[in-house]
Amino acid sequence: MFKTVGAIAVASCVLLLAGCGPKAPTPTVNDSMTKVMAPHTQTIWDITSNAFNAKGDGLDPSKISSADWARLEAAGRALRDRALVLAEAKHVTAAAPGEHIMGQEAAGAASKIGHEWDAANATRVQAMIDANPALFAERARVLAEAGDAIVKAAPTRDVRKLYEVSSGMDEVCDGCHQKFWGTDEPPPFPR
Repeated sequence: MFKTVGAIAVASCVLLLAGCGPKAPTPTVNDSMTKVMAPHTQTIWDITSNAFNAKGDGLDPSKISSADWARLEAAGRALRDRALVLAEAKHVTAAAPGEHIMGQEAAGAASKIGHEWDAANATRVQAMIDANPALFAERARVLAEAGDAIVKAAPTRDVRKLYEVSSGMDEVCDGCHQKFWGTDEPPPFPR
């Protein structure tokens, strides 16, 4: 009896101490966007685009396989979990030193074609996040809610909820991009 109680006490202490160790650093916003948000949102859009009904005004459940539902659930979970990490972080970093931000090279390209365009760069994005971290956290929670809605829709194969979330995902993304990335519009096309 004492061996069992002792083993349980030791195991409990080990688990408690494991939780007290150093936490993994919060991933950067850029890393989150390029490695989690963009690919998983694309998965959601690809599956729903392939499932449109003949009229194009809704989804045909027969066009979404069990494997698709599993991919949707995994994509929703990845979006939700990463967005919550960013929403709950004490400090969010736009990009690590030397980390490439999508669009940062567009400013140079834009000037070659005679147009001024304010391309995203890590310093600018960081300044916008630091100026309003509460709003950044709020926008990250909106993304987390969208991901969670997909996670909840998948087991019940709720095509209405999937359609609602998928069709509104661009606005969810724009809600953060417009405020913190500066734009979601590309530079002007060269003439």
